[in-house]
Parts: sequence; C-alpha cells; structure tokens
Amino acid sequence: MIIKILKENTSLMAICLSIFIIGTPFGFIFFEETEEALLPNLKQIKEKILTESKSQTALNIFFNNLIVSLILLAGGTFIILPFFIMFTNGFLVGFIIKLLLEKNLGLIFFIKGIILHSVFELPAIFISAAMGIRIGLSYLTRDNKRRVSRVSQRIREAAVIYLLVVIPLLLIAAFVEAFISAELVM
Repeated sequence: MIIKILKENTSLMAICLSIFIIGTPFGFIFFEETEEALLPNLKQIKEKILTESKSQTALNIFFNNLIVSLILLAGGTFIILPFFIMFTNGFLVGFIIKLLLEKNLGLIFFIKGIILHSVFELPAIFISAAMGIRIGLSYLTRDNKRRVSRVSQRIREAAVIYLLVVIPLLLIAAFVEAFISAELVM
C-alpha cells in the first residue's frame, strides 16, 4: 500500500523537486539583495547549534522539519503554499552556496555539510508537499459525494505515509545532520 501511494505521487514529488531546483539559482543570483536579511538568521542558527548538545540539536532540527512538513501537508490543500515553500528552500540552498563561495569554502564544504542528511530530509519534505497537494487536488471535483469520499481517502493515505515514511525519514535526517554532517564541516 505504501509503495502504491508513493508511486501515485511520483509526478507531484517531481514537480516539487523541480520548483526546489528552480529556486536554487535565484538564491545564488540574489545573494547581495538578500544577504542583509538572511545572514543574521543563519548566524543565529549556527550559534545555537554550537552551544547545544548534539542530541538537543538533532531534536531541534527534527521538530523544525516536522513543523515544516506538517505545514506542507496541511497547506498543500491550498496547492500553491508547497510550491512557495519548495522555491524558498531552493532559494536558501542557492544563497548558502554563494555564501560559501564568497568565504572561499567551496562546494566540497557544502557537499560535506548537506548531502548525507539531505538524502533523508528532502524526500520527506517532497513527499509531505506532494501528499498535501494531492489532498488539495481531490477537492477539485464537481460531484460532492465523490469529493467527500476522495478527500477522506487522500487524508487517510497521507496520514499513513506521514507516520510510516515521513516521520522516520525526518528523524534519521536530524540525527545524521547533528552527529555526522556537522562533524564533517567543523
């Protein structure tokens, strides 16, 4: 059942990935215009990570990503919200790439710090967004009886996927980020 539901959402996940990728060059290109607004937030996050235990950092990352994934899932019913969040996350990746290049840290530093945990985190985020959009799209039918049934089915499917796939992926990602990715860039 899980594989079937995920396969049915492949195209929506691919669209979310595409929007994320589209956002990346914008973050790179508009680095100077957004640097003043974004750098203080990144510095604050870095300071928090440096003063917390790795376990606390992992839990904070997990709960932050859990909130984002829930917003994507629930906000997906409005269809446009996940696209905005995907674009914004891609924008941040592009911004961070440019920041690292400005500091002469290079792409290897970026890859060491992001690849391992992203293997778990990004699929969880894309799945949450796709499931939310799928719920939103199920509202778009003229038959009210069918709409209620379809929306209910999509919500049940999303709940199963969220509990059995998204949450475990986010938990793994958070601990990999706090215990492995952070070590690779320190």
